[in-house]
Amino acid sequence: MAKRNKNIEVEIRETSKNTDTVTDLEVLVKNKVIGTVHQEPEGQAAVHYKSEKEMTAKTVDEGIQMIIAEYNLHDQ
Repeated sequence: MAKRNKNIEVEIRETSKNTDTVTDLEVLVKNKVIGTVHQEPEGQAAVHYKSEKEMTAKTVDEGIQMIIAEYNLHDQ
């Protein structure tokens, strides 16, 4: 039996550390933070999951996708 696709609302919010040169974002589902993405100028994006795991991504968008994929695999 196939599972139905669930629509989940994902919110991306800038944190207080976000500036013109530094990107710092929180990824939220149902008003719960599931991960953060932090990128310094000219550097890779650091991806922090709610499970305390850390990884790197080439771009902020890729980091956001990694967080959502981790959420879909383990937390849904």
